[in-house]
Amino acid sequence: MHQGEDRPREPTVQEALTNVLGAYQQSQDNMGQVIDIMQKNQRLEEEHHQEIKKELQALNTTMVSIAGVLAEMANIMMEYTSHPQSPSTSKSTDQPSTSAAASGQEALPQDPQATSTPLPAEGEPPCKCSLQLKQTPETLAKTKTTTRK
Repeated sequence: MHQGEDRPREPTVQEALTNVLGAYQQSQDNMGQVIDIMQKNQRLEEEHHQEIKKELQALNTTMVSIAGVLAEMANIMMEYTSHPQSPSTSKSTDQPSTSAAASGQEALPQDPQATSTPLPAEGEPPCKCSLQLKQTPETLAKTKTTTRK
């Protein structure tokens, strides 16, 4: 080292303490901002969670309704396939159906030649559908009470 070189001046103790205090205050401000952001984020997450919870409850209600309708449809199909009506024993087509009369609607005349689904041939299983419903005790109790006779 040469004697003529200028060395950077060392800060005084007072200057060093002032710098440390300034850095500490800045870190405190930053920490406060981080806490505010975290609290706001938590509130938004809670609101979002509540919205999702409401949507899931609505979806669950819809799914239960759909399951009930599907179970009722399956019961009607099973009843239809286990008790098919032949043309000679079917109800008279001159009278309106009881459900249409009860609802105040006029029943449409039925065409005895029209069939919506052909009956299974002798020896064939009554239903060829691949839909398998898993019934819970709740849906089973519900469908037993709503099955048409």
